[in-house]
Amino acid sequence: MRARLQTDEVRIPIQTATAVLMAYFATQFMETEDVSWGVFSALFVVQASIGGTIGAVLGRVAGAILGAAISVGLVMLLGTGGWNTLAALLVGVSLMSFLAAKWPALAYGLVTVTIIAVAPDFQVVEGAFRKVVAITIGSVCGMLAAFAVFPVFARRTEQEYLAAALRHCGAYVLECTACLVRDKCEKDRQAQDTIQRSIERARMMAREARIEEKTPAMGFSPFSNALLPEIERFTYTLTLVDRFSDKPISERLCHDNKASLLELAGSVKMCLERIADAVETGRACEAIDDARDVYGTFARRVDSFIENGGLPAEDREHMASIKRAYGSVLSNLSDLAAQVQGQRGHA
Repeated sequence: MRARLQTDEVRIPIQTATAVLMAYFATQFMETEDVSWGVFSALFVVQASIGGTIGAVLGRVAGAILGAAISVGLVMLLGTGGWNTLAALLVGVSLMSFLAAKWPALAYGLVTVTIIAVAPDFQVVEGAFRKVVAITIGSVCGMLAAFAVFPVFARRTEQEYLAAALRHCGAYVLECTACLVRDKCEKDRQAQDTIQRSIERARMMAREARIEEKTPAMGFSPFSNALLPEIERFTYTLTLVDRFSDKPISERLCHDNKASLLELAGSVKMCLERIADAVETGRACEAIDDARDVYGTFARRVDSFIENGGLPAEDREHMASIKRAYGSVLSNLSDLAAQVQGQRGHA
């Protein structure tokens, strides 16, 4: 039940509703207009992780303060009404847009600079201060809701996406090998898209995790950041297998090497699944000696065929290329397993 409630589709609406209720009650001492500012601010700060929510809160509060300061300064300098309001609005929005383009987290400042410039209170400074206080209260309520209701850490979510990417990599290696030995006619290109989407989401979570790591009060030890680049490097290596599986091996090679190629692909897939389990659960990673042994047997078999098999030159080159491609995969797989072990030791 907890796992289902922690999915983004369920958790974020619950956290947002909680944040809105908290903001409403927390701003009851303020005027109605300011209460609406607090409630509105709580609506959009809840993100997919605690780190993302903290970043959104800090950006919203900073943007609100900056936008209020710009608009108050312009209103006091240019005055209100007619062309003065138009000039304050134009200059304020232009300046805040420039800052938001440079630092997108400050984009909420466009709201405060616009509202205060168009409809300033009779007491400009006091009115702007009340709005900033209401925005801060609403944003903090959003952050508290993210901590209190089914909290999700960005580093944990990143690990889940990385584990998913590794599992899809294993399935894709097996699929490419099936095409290579004529067990399958065409590769599913959606598998590559799934791998890239998982890595992109993991990269986004890694950025949010860096915010969590700068929050000592959260009281947890972050994992190393080196695992994401290592998995990305491994996915690049898969392009070698993908490339050489575009052309199936000859019928003679398929008859002699099909079983060994499928066994090698299966062992790589199993190793990737074990590494994915280690990444996802934080446990120690098992060695990949079985994959190395299978590759060693395959490499010796290929060398024997090349030297004594009387194969055509094209077949010899094809098998040598496949051997090198899988050699690169095994090399990067070893580096990946070592990186996961190092990450486990760091944790």
